[in-house]
Amino acid sequence: MKKKKTDQELVAEFIAANPGTNKAAISESTGVKGIVLHNIIKKKVNAGELTEEGEGKEATYTTAEPMTEQTQVETSAESEMDEQEQTGKGRNTQKYKFNGQEYGKGRLVLAVIRQYVEDHKPTLKQILEVFGDTALLKRFAPAAEIEVARDRSGARDRYFFSEADHIRLKDKKTLVVCNQWTSENIQPMLKLFKSLGYRIK
Repeated sequence: MKKKKTDQELVAEFIAANPGTNKAAISESTGVKGIVLHNIIKKKVNAGELTEEGEGKEATYTTAEPMTEQTQVETSAESEMDEQEQTGKGRNTQKYKFNGQEYGKGRLVLAVIRQYVEDHKPTLKQILEVFGDTALLKRFAPAAEIEVARDRSGARDRYFFSEADHIRLKDKKTLVVCNQWTSENIQPMLKLFKSLGYRIK
């Protein structure tokens, strides 16, 4: 007797065969509906099995690509970096002063980029010419348009996604700033800030 597929299996198989699909299409094809479908998708997104683009009814889902050996090495290095930042071992909690306020590394970058936007009123294209280069921060780039940032982040938030941290641009686009900073990789940013005329103590 053939074993009946679980709701999770039905959903996973449909998304794998139909990348970029939405909840309505998944529900119609699998018969899995409402809160059950919502919970399955949420669990898979949180586990990194699915990538989600967009919000609400507009959200689409795609099966996350299996990690290559290179990705695993990079992720391992990132985890190590995160761990060192968050635990006592190798932790660097240096504070920086900008405009009379003290900031940690990530919040400093956010504050200076926000100030740059206030001072220059750039479009998305113009701001990315200054702060969107992955040479300044490998893999992520210091700042990105919100949807691009969500795509780069994967299962973990690598940018400041809280609405209070969004930076609205002249062309109505939303910019977010990366939060993946160490005492080493922030050095090119400090040099850039200095070249732009911003004093960091």
